[in-house]
Amino acid sequence: MIIVAVAYFLMLLVYFCVMYLKGNIGFSEDSQQWANLGSYIGGFFTPIAAILSGYFVYISFSANAHQQKLMLIRETLTRLDGQLESRLNAPFYNKQLGEAYFGRPLREVIISISNEEVEATNDVKQAILALLHTIAILTNSVRYYINLVSEVPSDRDDTAWMADLEQGYWIQKYSPISHRMKSIVGDTAFEGKASKEEVRSFNYVFGGKCYL
Repeated sequence: MIIVAVAYFLMLLVYFCVMYLKGNIGFSEDSQQWANLGSYIGGFFTPIAAILSGYFVYISFSANAHQQKLMLIRETLTRLDGQLESRLNAPFYNKQLGEAYFGRPLREVIISISNEEVEATNDVKQAILALLHTIAILTNSVRYYINLVSEVPSDRDDTAWMADLEQGYWIQKYSPISHRMKSIVGDTAFEGKASKEEVRSFNYVFGGKCYL
């Protein structure tokens, strides 16, 4: 609206300056001259209004499309987060590590293995690797979501804190256990299981760097 008002003011200013230079000062009582002024204003203002209208429609459409992407990715993150939390807290019903670890939450078993309190068998390592791969898939979605948050349409550069807050949440929740799991299965096994893009996202998200 401010742009429209400025354009309208400049248009009238130009018109009256031209009239002044021609010596046509004062208010006319001729209705035809006022009609000419109206035609001038309409001819000048209508294209500007049309352009601005199209621009605002484009901005509105872009913002809505961006918001829709954020909602879809957020739904994916929520679903993956719930699955991972459930699997990490699920009882470890495997007797390969002995009775002491049978039925304990998988998270506690992973911590014990990484602390070298018990040695993991190949089957257990494969199960941990599969779970670590799921976390890598999660980080791929997190990285994409962070980028979208950083690109939220705004007339102010105030979205960086939202991206940092989002990344900080996932670092705090999954980075410690993920690095324990990675130390158990090894870098080679992890990079062989996950795609290059997933490994890249894993390193950036849990490395404290936004992938832009």
